[in-house]
Amino acid sequence: MREPDKRYDIIKPMLNEGKIQRFLDIFHYQKKTVVARDLGKRGPRFDYLIHRVEKFTVEELLIIAKLCHLSFDEMMQLVKTQLETRHSKIGSSPNKSSNDQPEG
Repeated sequence: MREPDKRYDIIKPMLNEGKIQRFLDIFHYQKKTVVARDLGKRGPRFDYLIHRVEKFTVEELLIIAKLCHLSFDEMMQLVKTQLETRHSKIGSSPNKSSNDQPEG
């Protein structure tokens, strides 16, 4: 079995410093291709999952947490923040339908 990529070691310190706040932020410090390979996922599918984090299984999130030296609670907080951020952007989207426009 191969050694885990050393870049995983930087994730926990970056989380503690507040530089990682969402699940997606992990990939500023660790290559997506490395994590995808470690999970046994193909690149395009993994890209989809990191932007739709709710589609990961709990087991997959636990594996990523372990690789990054994060607790389950820390990983779930990153997922929660990403989901909240995405939902708040959807709710405040400037592209509203014509039904939302005042008549007149």
